[in-house]
Amino acid sequence: MMNAIVLSIGDELLIGQTLNTNAAWMGSELNKNGVELIEVLTISDTAKSILEALKYAESKAKLVLITGGLGPTKDDITKKVFADYFNAPLIENKEALKNVEGFFKRYNRDMLPVNKLQALVPTGCEMLLNKAGTAPGMWMESNNVVFVSMPGVPSEMKYLMEHEVLPKIKKKFKLPVIVHQTMMTQGIGESYIADKISDIENALPQYIKLAYLPSPGIVKLRLTGRGENEASLLKEIDFIFSKIENRISKHVFSKIESKLEEVLGGVFRDKKLTVSTAESLTCGALASRITTVPGSSEYFSGSIVAYSNDVKINQLNVSKDTIERNGAVSEEVVTQMALTAKSLFGTDYAVATSGIAGPGGGTDEKPVGTVWIAIAGPRGVFTEKFQMGKGRDRVVEKTIFSALSRLLQLVNQ
Repeated sequence: MMNAIVLSIGDELLIGQTLNTNAAWMGSELNKNGVELIEVLTISDTAKSILEALKYAESKAKLVLITGGLGPTKDDITKKVFADYFNAPLIENKEALKNVEGFFKRYNRDMLPVNKLQALVPTGCEMLLNKAGTAPGMWMESNNVVFVSMPGVPSEMKYLMEHEVLPKIKKKFKLPVIVHQTMMTQGIGESYIADKISDIENALPQYIKLAYLPSPGIVKLRLTGRGENEASLLKEIDFIFSKIENRISKHVFSKIESKLEEVLGGVFRDKKLTVSTAESLTCGALASRITTVPGSSEYFSGSIVAYSNDVKINQLNVSKDTIERNGAVSEEVVTQMALTAKSLFGTDYAVATSGIAGPGGGTDEKPVGTVWIAIAGPRGVFTEKFQMGKGRDRVVEKTIFSALSRLLQLVNQ
């Protein structure tokens, strides 16, 4: 199989000043097109580092994609090092120069002498015209390895990949068909899934792989098939996934890659149901997550953020006595919060949250991470207590997921 290495050049990547989104995007696009990305190397803006990385990548891969260091300033040395590596002197490319001049003319800006240097490319390379910027891409072949150097600016890299690099790769190499299928699960850990489907996984052919991709509260299962016949691969993967689904059906919430709030929104829309929230711990974040879905105004009515006890008492009809007797983080309090929100907004469902995010506020009886969730619906009030661990952001995020997950389960009953 065709394989590739990505070399990401830039000190800003190494010190965490800039996230390496280029590598993630390239990995996704290469995978879609049947190219296996085997390594991503992030290296500094030094000639020694770049030369060593080029030598290493050439020994490991058939395709080497390089980003960064093609600007007009002194710290942009990739092109010079690239030329030195191939012993190919830099020469001016007329088409590249015309593109640079046109760029400055379009934006009515003066072109400095240093900008003209961007039209220089190594002798023997194929210049890839960058219509999204001024630095051209460079395609060089040596010892049966293809090297492609591109700007580090994401929009320019993507333009070159989509319009120049990927079309040339597909034309030059015979690439396999790659098929992915995804199943989203909730309420079960990856080890438990693996135990339930171990015989299915062990029987997979070599050309089909199963990946477990866990995140808080969710495990995504992805089957990937590689071959020459797309229809045949899809049929085989569909059959395998149907066997897996039969084993864990109550935990599957989507058979396409989607977010929980998107699936929930689709169910509410299809069933013509409505929902509201009353939030203490999550402080509006639950409502915000629900409304990230386009068209959520069809089923989401509103939210009351009751962070203080006074708001719980005055706006959500929680009695002062209930709070004093049970505490704000209690089943009794979230139950009343949910019931009042359901009544105030006139919704089919209402979700209430209360908890201790930390780092302070915990007790032996109610440690940091203690969370109560209540969901008022047509069949009464569902309540559940959770221990979410430590870390404010993590506690809030896990609470949002748990609330959405339980709501989806109730609506689907």
